[in-house]
Amino acid sequence: MKITVLTGSPRKNGTSNYMADEFIRGAEEKGYEVYKFDTARADIKNCLGCNACQMGSKPCIHKDDFVELREHLVNSDVIVFVTPMYYFGMSSTLKKVIDRFYSIDPQLRNKQNKTVLISVQHAQQEFVKDALNQHYQAILSWLNMKNAGIINAVGIESVEHLKQTPYPNQAYELGKSL
Repeated sequence: MKITVLTGSPRKNGTSNYMADEFIRGAEEKGYEVYKFDTARADIKNCLGCNACQMGSKPCIHKDDFVELREHLVNSDVIVFVTPMYYFGMSSTLKKVIDRFYSIDPQLRNKQNKTVLISVQHAQQEFVKDALNQHYQAILSWLNMKNAGIINAVGIESVEHLKQTPYPNQAYELGKSL
């Protein structure tokens, strides 16, 4: 099984990247092939909505890191979205990559991939994650994908605090269970 993990945190050693690493550890222990793509450090241009790609019929006009990522996304069985919670949604770097899915829309829609959402938020209030989860579900509906799991780590202050919760083990077990 091929898995593409998209991370969206600008903090290399932050909480959401820790969760991504735990998920990857579980998946690799199971023998899955994992490709991790750091959206915060990638050179990804904004989708211009120019339709030069004709929604996947032609290549995107941008020649950036999405060219490499595209092949992994199209050939993956599972796509994993990992993000810190930023103002009731995913990070802008992850969203920028998802916007570029437009250029491979038919290839993704026809595959019926599985997906996973992993998010980490500092806020204690459960409702904070609701907008992100709804956005994720809308993406899945549009792309004809199936949810394989959602982990919303709520009330997390630091990596040290995160390690004292059940969330990292949940990510590890989810990686093994696909």
